[in-house]
Amino acid sequence: MNKEGSLQMKSGKAGKRVLWRWIFTSSVSSNYEKMQALAYCYAMLPFLKVIYKDQPDKLKASVINHLQFFNTNPWLAPYILGINVAMEENPSEDTNEAVTSIKTGLMGPLAGIGDSLFVVIPWTIFGAIAANLAIKGNPAGIFLWIAVSVALKLVSFPLFRAGYVSGTKLVETLQSSLKLVTESSSILGLMVVGALIPTVVKAHIALAFHQGNFTMKGSTILNQIMPGMIPALLVFGVYVALKKNVKPIWLILIVMVLSIVLYACGILK
Repeated sequence: MNKEGSLQMKSGKAGKRVLWRWIFTSSVSSNYEKMQALAYCYAMLPFLKVIYKDQPDKLKASVINHLQFFNTNPWLAPYILGINVAMEENPSEDTNEAVTSIKTGLMGPLAGIGDSLFVVIPWTIFGAIAANLAIKGNPAGIFLWIAVSVALKLVSFPLFRAGYVSGTKLVETLQSSLKLVTESSSILGLMVVGALIPTVVKAHIALAFHQGNFTMKGSTILNQIMPGMIPALLVFGVYVALKKNVKPIWLILIVMVLSIVLYACGILK
C-alpha cells in the first residue's frame, strides 16, 4: 500500500476482478433462499482460486462459506468485499469464521445507509427530474438518469479501496484479538437481525375478545404481553427448522401456505 492508499494486492489482477464481477452481477442472481450469496461467491471466486491454488480443501471451504446468505445494498457491498479480500490474503485458521461474522455484522447497517443514500435520495430527486424531462419529450432525461446511475456505480471503486485498507489494518493489528473481533461482529449481526424482526415480519391477528360492549383486538392483547410476539415466534420456528436441516425453499412454501390457510380461517388478516 503506497502513501496515496492505492491498491497493491498480493493477488494482483485476481483481487481487482472481484469488484468488476460484483458490479456486473450483484443483482442478477438474487433469490429468496440466499439473496446475493451466489453473486458474492462468483465475485470472490477468481481471487480464491489464486489464494488457495495449492490448498483445494481450503478453497472448497471458502467457496461454501461465501455461498451462505448475504444481502445488503449493492452499491455499498464493495466495502465488505474489500475487507474480505484483505483478510483472505492473510488467511489463518479462523479466517472463514471471521469473514462470515464481519459480513453478517456489516450487511445490515450498510443496507440501511445504502438504501437511503444510493436509492431513496438520488432516485427521488434525479428520477423525478429525469421522468419529467422524458415526459416532455426531452432526451436529456434519459442521459441524466444514465449519468446518475454510472456515478453511483463509480463510488464502488473508492469503497472497495477503503474496505481493503481497513481489512489490511485489521489483519495487521488484530491478529491476536481475532476471536474478540469475530465474537463482536457476530453480536452486532444478531442485534441487527433481531431488531429487524418486528419491522420486517408482519403478522396481524384478526381474532378479537368481546365482552358486552367491550372489545379488545387479539393483536393488542399479544402486544401487551410482548410486542412483536408473533413475528418472534415465527422466526424462532424457522430457526429451529433450519437447525433440523429443513431446506429454506420448503420453509418459504410452508410459511406461504400457512399464511393463506390462517387468513382463510379468519385468524390472520
